[in-house]
This record gives sequence, structure tokens and C-alpha cells, in this order.
Amino acid sequence: MKLRNFAVDGRNKYFGTAFSRSFGVINANDFEILKNSRVAIPGMGGVGGSHLITLVRAGIGRFRIADFDTFDPVNINRQYGANTNSFGRAKIDVMADAASEINPYLEIDKFPEGLSLENIDAFLEGVDVVIDGLDFFVFDIRRKLFMAAHQKGIPVITAGPLGFSSALVVFTPDSMSFDEYFDIREDDSYLDRILKFAIGLSPKGRHFKYMDDKFVDLAGKRGPSFGSACQLCAGLAATESVRILLGRGKVESAPYFHQFDPYTRKYIRGKLRNGNRAFSQKAKLWLIKNVMIERKKTVGPVIPDFPDLRSDGFGVVQDYIVRAGIQAPSGDNCQPWIYGKDDSAITLSLDSEADTSFFNLDQSASTISCGAAVENMVLAAQACGFDPMVSLNEQNESGLTVKVCLEKDDNLHEPQLFDSIWKRCTNRKPFEKTPVVTGIWNNVSEAVSDLNGVSLQWLSERSQLDVFSKAVSLADRVRAERKDLHEFLFDKIRFSRQEAAETRDGLPLDNLEAGIAGNCFLKALKNWPVAKVLNSMGASKGIAKIAEQGVLHSGGIGLICTDSYDRESVFRAGRAIQRSWLMFTHYGIEFQPIAAPALFRMRVLENGSECFSPKHRELIEETWPIIEECFPGFTNKKPILFFRIGFGKSIKYGTYRRSLASFIR
Repeated sequence: MKLRNFAVDGRNKYFGTAFSRSFGVINANDFEILKNSRVAIPGMGGVGGSHLITLVRAGIGRFRIADFDTFDPVNINRQYGANTNSFGRAKIDVMADAASEINPYLEIDKFPEGLSLENIDAFLEGVDVVIDGLDFFVFDIRRKLFMAAHQKGIPVITAGPLGFSSALVVFTPDSMSFDEYFDIREDDSYLDRILKFAIGLSPKGRHFKYMDDKFVDLAGKRGPSFGSACQLCAGLAATESVRILLGRGKVESAPYFHQFDPYTRKYIRGKLRNGNRAFSQKAKLWLIKNVMIERKKTVGPVIPDFPDLRSDGFGVVQDYIVRAGIQAPSGDNCQPWIYGKDDSAITLSLDSEADTSFFNLDQSASTISCGAAVENMVLAAQACGFDPMVSLNEQNESGLTVKVCLEKDDNLHEPQLFDSIWKRCTNRKPFEKTPVVTGIWNNVSEAVSDLNGVSLQWLSERSQLDVFSKAVSLADRVRAERKDLHEFLFDKIRFSRQEAAETRDGLPLDNLEAGIAGNCFLKALKNWPVAKVLNSMGASKGIAKIAEQGVLHSGGIGLICTDSYDRESVFRAGRAIQRSWLMFTHYGIEFQPIAAPALFRMRVLENGSECFSPKHRELIEETWPIIEECFPGFTNKKPILFFRIGFGKSIKYGTYRRSLASFIR
């Protein structure tokens, strides 16, 4: 009815009116060619969906599209079809509907199983041009597609979003082949192939000047992508496809490459005569593999393979969830966890012998760690399609046992913070002094607001940091001068990399970020009699100064408090700490706990100050009014943990975890 009202009820009428504003850029003959052309687009995600819509508006009348995936909230920033109504829906159906709403007379052939070796020939049958919309990390089927199209004489356009930019390479029947240009060999590893694809697509790499490679995860097959870049890809690819379909001049196909970056205001046009076989490209590949990637690798943590939810049994999934749990933080990496499994649940008990430090009053530090472990387990369970129910039992020898019941729920999808489980770490490096803005703090506060009795306070103004740093300095001086804390810490420091790899617990020396001179100093402090003498000469004040500088070189300080120090409240606070930590990690913000002030306060509130020497009692009493000035209401609350955050460089050396079997009892 609506088409009739506008006098466009009929294919020819609709095409003639709906695309009439294109005349002047193309003529009537061109228009008829486009209307009867067929374009194949594998992938309906970031670039593929934009390709489809742009080409529909260009007047292309026939399409063949393929995709097996569904839309998810993480697609919102860049994918045309992603919206709250499309979450969970097949991308291919959403995009076909969107295209048909623009042009109801389209011919669209759908391949809802995605592109595969079995259907490539059918997908390419009668196609005039292929535009590559596959995910960057999908390589093997992309290669097969390009090879098949080359054999059939079909041009293929690949346009990749890189930062704010788009790179473009065109392959035609008379150009270099995909394998020739990218120098793909049968014995190449997956990493080699992905890197060759990246450097061949963008030999000049203009986007590297502003992209943060912290968010590039080759192993996890994830990388940053911006919506405007996907639209730019669609514009470039659509223009090139129109050029090819209309025969408008010579196509600059491989080995020519193009990259346009509106952010740097640069357009690059070049020719790699030998493709990636060129010496400059080989040198680039070597540099990325042996310097950039190696530099990014964190020694210690191991990311387990995600279970195959279609074929792996419940036990494999349980093991994965437990592995997520043991990735949680613990005091000096003591790993105070005991796990058990049954047919429907995982239990976590506190290992009371793992941490005997002065900080672990009534197993509070270990309880915090158990809370953090459960937070990880809940996220991992949800990612595996289970709805976890957490119940707490304090009536046992350890003082704490948590049961996580797992009920299958096919409607659950990967939660926002799941990926951060494997990236979270303690970073002791100096951070940038750029304040973390209030909006981010508010987001984190909202995320922990459902944990009853837990609160988050923060400060980020430079003047407040100056004041708070004095309190941290005083507390860390006490920590350095206590024999029991000194001996426990140094018992947990692994002074050689071999020792750290063998024990798989404690703190590798390099993880402390002390530098060469600092490492030598720590080795000298190892024995308490020596440390005591050095402290009398001012060593403890020097250590306290380092803690003070850490606060000053940060973007903000947070404080997690709870209403009570009972076991359940402390456990919930542990979940809040981990949730906050994961959320900051998700934002690319570094995090370091500041343990001493809150745990000393807990000790004083619960046991009094008599456990401190008169000298240390005086120093500690001096800290409280300073903290109260920075965090109003502090003296009337139950502090659990302070932490510092900020933008900064990633760490090289993380902490290890013991084997899965060592936790199962």
C-alpha cells in the first residue's frame, strides 16, 4: 500500500525512483548494469553488514550473503545490524531484512550456515564481484574463497578497518593471487598467516601511531575496531566494486594497496611488486614476531582453551570454571583454595594453612581471595551457558565453604567481564597521572552495588593524592619494619625465574617491578638481621617512599569498605574487589592493591593496637586522620582494601598458578 501511495509499486518503478539521485554520478546504462549485478558478501558483521547496505543504496539488485553468527551487545560499536532488538538474532536474517526494507525488490540468496568448503562453489555461482566481509581472524576459509574466485575469474575486494582507517586491496583474474601477494605457504603457522595478512593489507601501518596494542589479542582472536572505519571500508569497497562492474578505467589490483586514514589525514597508495616477499615486508614480519609480540607476552599466566560446549562433557566445563577461579588474586599469591566437584556443582573451601601472615587476621585475606575466585567462576560459568547459584556455608573446619550450583541455561551469553579474567594482573609500574574520570568510577560503583553492605569510594584529584600518599608511606614503613611481615613476604618472593616456574606460587622477583638495582636491594634485604640493620639506616623509609610515589603516579585511589567484618561480608567484599578489578581491566586501566592501610585498620578494630610496638602504634595512629581527610567517614567504616589505578604500560612478568590437580580434593 505504501509503495502504491508513492507510485513506486513495481520493480522498475521502484528502481527508477529510489535510485534516481545517483544519476549524474552514474548514467542510465550504468544503472541497469548495477541493478542486474550480483555481489557476494561473506560475513554480515562489522564491515560485511555495512558493505551490504552501502551496495543496496548504490543500486545493486542481487546479493549472495553468508553468516552463521548472531548479534551480541559487543557488536554495537561498529556493526550495522546490531541493536537491542537484534540481540540473539541471526546476523544474516537481520541484514537481509534491513536490505529488503531499503529495496523490497532485491534478490538475496542466504547461506545461514556460513561459508564453508562445501558451499564455496554454490556461493560464487553467477557472481560478478566478491567483497570480503569475513572477520579479520578468519583466515583459512578466506584463503579458499580468494583462491576459488581467482580460478573462476571473479574479482575480490578486501577492505579492512584499522583504527580510524581503512585499507583496501583488490584481486582480479589478471592480478597477483592471494597467496602470491600475501606470501602464504602451506607450512605457515596460523600466527604467520594472520600477520602476513595484516602487513600485506596495510604495509605502511599508519594506524599504529595511535592504536593501543594492549587491546590486540592474537591468541584470543580479538582486536579493536571502530564504527567509522567500518563505514569507511564500505565506502571504499562499494566505490571499487562500482568501478569494476561498470568497467570504469583500469583497476589497481594487487600488488597495489591503498590506505586512507582520516585521523592522521593521510592517504597512502603504494605497490608491493613482490608482495610480502619483499625484503621490507619480511623484515617487518620478523620484527613483529620477535620483538613486538614477544615484548607483549606476559610470563606466568596460562590461558586455558575454552571448552567446546557441543562436545566436551560437564567435567571438562567444570575444570574450565575452576581454572577461572584459580586465576583470582590472593595475598602474596598464596592461592588459598580447595576445590571439589560433583554432578551439578563446584565447591570452594578456604585452605587455612596457605596464608599465615599478620595481614590474614581470622583468614580475612583468604576469604577476600575466595570471594574473588567465586566472582571469576560465576563469569566463566555464564560464558559456558550455565546459570550459577552461589551459597555460603561457614560451619566447617576452614571457616568457609562456597557452593556454586550450575544449571544449564541456553539463553546466557558471554558476560562483559569474562575476557578480563585472563588479563587481570597486579601492575606495580608507575602509571600516567591522567585522572580516571568520575564516569568510569560511577560505572564501577554501579557494578558492585548489588553486593549488600559493600561500598566504593574514590579520589582522583592531584591534591588529594598528595595527602593520601603520606598515609600510604607511613603504613608501608610499618610493614617494612615488622619482622613477621618481612619474613612472610620474602618467603613468598621467588628470586629466580626457574624457582618461580617450578613452585608456581608466590611472587616472581621481576613481578615486583623493582628494576635491576631494586632487585639487588631486595636480595640484600632477604635475611631479617640484615634488613633490620638496613632499616635502622633508613631502608624502610626508602621502601615507604616507593609506595608514596606509586600513589602519586596514578590516576586515582579506590577504597572498598563493608558494613561488618563477619565472614559473609568479607566474602562479598572480595567479590566486589574482583569485579572492580575486572572492570578496570576491561577499560584498559591498570590496577594495584594497596594492602597495608586497610588491613592494619582491620587489625586495630578487631584486636586493638596492642599488637603493634609503641613506635609503630604512633605511626599507624598518624595515618587515620590523613585517610579520613581523603575519604570522609573512613573511621566509622570497615575498610577492606585500598587500590590505585591508572593508564599505563602492561607488565611483562605476571604470577604463576599451581596445577589444577593440586587444588582438587
